Amino acid sequence: MRPAWPPLRPRFLYLRVRGPFPLPLVFPLPLCALEWGLLLALWVWKTRALFRGGTPIPLPLGALWTFRVLPPLTLLEVEAEEVEIKVGLW
Repeated sequence: MRPAWPPLRPRFLYLRVRGPFPLPLVFPLPLCALEWGLLLALWVWKTRALFRGGTPIPLPLGALWTFRVLPPLTLLEVEAEEVEIKVGLW
């Protein structure tokens, strides 16, 4: 039996910069944009290998959706001279 696909809820990678300015700057990147970008890059890589006569590169589709099964978490957090930079998954 196949394992179940992860739930397709909206997820975001975000960059938050908090400093001496009054409001924090938040830059969200929809996770679907990252997943489709990776899927396109792997597809181009596989297609180039096929046209050159090489062996096809295995395309691990399940690995593309790895971020969807993770809970919301902080990936990177740096604080220096009253400026805090945080990269996370939400």
